[in-house]
Amino acid sequence: MKKWIIYLLGIITGIILTFAFAFCVNLSNSSGIIGLEIFEESGDYMEYSQFEVFQVVESGCALAHADESLGTIVLIIPDKNQKFYDDQKIVLTKEQCAQRVGTYKYSTKSGIEKTVPAVRIINGVELPKSNKAIVAKNNSEKTLFDKPGDCVSRKNFEVQEVLESGDAIALEIRETISGYVFTSDLEVLILAQEGSNFYNNQIVKAPQGKCARQIGNYKYEQYGNTKVIPIIAFK
Repeated sequence: MKKWIIYLLGIITGIILTFAFAFCVNLSNSSGIIGLEIFEESGDYMEYSQFEVFQVVESGCALAHADESLGTIVLIIPDKNQKFYDDQKIVLTKEQCAQRVGTYKYSTKSGIEKTVPAVRIINGVELPKSNKAIVAKNNSEKTLFDKPGDCVSRKNFEVQEVLESGDAIALEIRETISGYVFTSDLEVLILAQEGSNFYNNQIVKAPQGKCARQIGNYKYEQYGNTKVIPIIAFK
């Protein structure tokens, strides 16, 4: 009888030790923060230029919006010198990068479960030139092709918005009836040239014998969603 009791106690002890070991491993991988999982090896450098903290969580970490985008959230893990606070704006210098080091899972006030990148701000690092794009304050970026691509339209365009750079976001004009302009869903970015001065609702006419040829892509955030549209030039 005593042998069975000793055998049973041995099994129970083994189970307890197994769970304790798994808990310790998980705790070491998460740095003691519930929901945080740290990679064995650090991940990529992320092309973010600034953050705005909206909540400070366990161990001084901060949930933040990246590059003024409400749809892009990260968890920032502080170093020994960083102390975060609500509504803090963090602007990275040229020598700083946000490196993805893990993931963080949490529940919002409405009960929605989210998983976001966990990052650390690294000093003394510069992104490789091959990975860099032209990044604006609104998390937009322009990527230009080495050679012009396909023709996307032979019609005229109506300017919808003029950016700080002078470039214009425009829609293809489908037809004009009694002075009213009807546009299609084709949205493009027209680069500002020397002497050009775009304005809202301007009609940009395609020169005779030329078409709007794609020369790159323009990515920007709108209402929390990412849009990618062609950059065009009349060639």
